[in-house]
Amino acid sequence: MVEFKLQCNRIQQAERLHGNTKIKKRTYAEYVTSGILLDEQLNCSYTDISCFRAASYQQIAAAQKVVNTLLKSLKILLIFEPWVPTIDNLIVHGQAVDTIKNVSYPLKPLIIGTLTEEAVLYIYEDWHKPVYSTQYTEITVATFNRRALKVLERFPPVGTRDQRLLLVSVGTHWMFACSTRVFARKAATYTYVFGYPLDFDGWDNLTLCNDYVCHGSKLSYVFESALVNFTDAGRQLTTNIVTSWTNFGKIHDPNQPVIPSLLWPKTLINSKQHMYFQNPLQVQENYLKDD
Repeated sequence: MVEFKLQCNRIQQAERLHGNTKIKKRTYAEYVTSGILLDEQLNCSYTDISCFRAASYQQIAAAQKVVNTLLKSLKILLIFEPWVPTIDNLIVHGQAVDTIKNVSYPLKPLIIGTLTEEAVLYIYEDWHKPVYSTQYTEITVATFNRRALKVLERFPPVGTRDQRLLLVSVGTHWMFACSTRVFARKAATYTYVFGYPLDFDGWDNLTLCNDYVCHGSKLSYVFESALVNFTDAGRQLTTNIVTSWTNFGKIHDPNQPVIPSLLWPKTLINSKQHMYFQNPLQVQENYLKDD
């Protein structure tokens, strides 16, 4: 999700709160299978747009839920995120990472970051039962193909126990941290890592995220949406985040005009410093450097 400050119809700066630049957008051709399956659930023909528009959002959501259970692609990321933006070559011209690598115009100031355990929700929702070494290896080979050996060397299965937490590490690195780092090398002015799990009962039925920093964990603190439920540490954390974000939205600098409790250094080519949002707040360097 990206929030923009608009002034005179020009983007001045951006704060990228949550997003996965690794999961690729699809072309229209890649959506044919999903589209036909969705048509069948809605009793529409593939080209009948008026039929789609006549369906309620409840009907569309129910149809998508059925389609999500069907195999539509062998690309594992599209199993996790089956409905993604489309490359229409009018507004969206390509993949975010490819675009940012090849950009030839000045970039606006940007805050970008990632969470420490983003893949917990994805892994445990898709694999309800323990994943042991053999299956872990199969998943790795199916996902990374010719690069699987390097991944297994870096993230070998651990003993005979459930390997899902290891899959969480692989998924968090691959889907979120690494792609964000590629993006940040070209575009970021300030980077962060968020490592603070919800300190209140905020996951409802998603109890698997209790005590983990799941995808979305940061939003409650950014928007102060559960302020009355925060612990003292959580309130201090949200104050730091909101102060930094508001400052940046005003003058492109998270450190002023309101001075935060810890100054946030810029991310530079020769100094990969980032803000680590935890209790206490920390400035760290070279997140996942060895990976």
